[in-house]
Amino acid sequence: MHCQPAGTPEVDDAGRAAGRVALRVRAQEWFDRLHGCLLPPRCVLCLDPGRPPTLDLCGACEADLPRHGPACPRCGDARGGESAPCARCALAPPPYARVLAPYRYAWPVDALVRGFKYHGQLPHGRVLGTLLAEAVLADAAPLPQLLVPVPLHPSRERERGYNQAWELARVAGRLLGIPVAPTLCARTRATPPQATLDAAARRANLAAAFAVRAPPGAAHVAVVDDVLTTGATLAAVSSALLAAGVTRVDGWAVARAVALPAR
Repeated sequence: MHCQPAGTPEVDDAGRAAGRVALRVRAQEWFDRLHGCLLPPRCVLCLDPGRPPTLDLCGACEADLPRHGPACPRCGDARGGESAPCARCALAPPPYARVLAPYRYAWPVDALVRGFKYHGQLPHGRVLGTLLAEAVLADAAPLPQLLVPVPLHPSRERERGYNQAWELARVAGRLLGIPVAPTLCARTRATPPQATLDAAARRANLAAAFAVRAPPGAAHVAVVDDVLTTGATLAAVSSALLAAGVTRVDGWAVARAVALPAR
């Protein structure tokens, strides 16, 4: 009698983890269908019926969103090509491996982001997080093992009442079956808002501003934020994660500036 060889622990663990993710995703799909039946979605832009089962955005408004064209795969700059890094990344690669940001920061995406970020319009965040997850799936790149939202300083989070990056990561992670670590990375000092600074000042503003609180427990991580501008925040968080033992960091954002300022 010949015995069947036992599977290796690594393969068995990977299979069980994949099975758990698939179960979570299927359960969420059923929950979304039920939710959509009880509370039909309504477009946050024009108030027409949304896209079933739960997206509060209609097909016409979604089709009008300003998608970004070809861009540097490393930094997301539209002045680069989509198959090779731009000249800046070729000369001085950023610490993150890849950027995914499917929309331009232009109307009406900019209005959705501002309403979500500054005016407590959390339904906008659910729409943006869903669109981000769908863009990740369409991209067909390897999925990370963990999502890390860009942290706010505690004083700013208390003032705002929530962290917009965590809300986006929570929605995207739920739809993709990827765990989210909202407290893994901390902002260790309060910094002036990045929107008021130029590229050089943004880098200086974020020097040593982030710390990783515990071993990440994942080799491949995606950092989630609402908008990518110069990439300074993403670079600072990525550097902290790489120093803590992560081997690859990607950047996910809903939108990116039309032209990124010089680094």
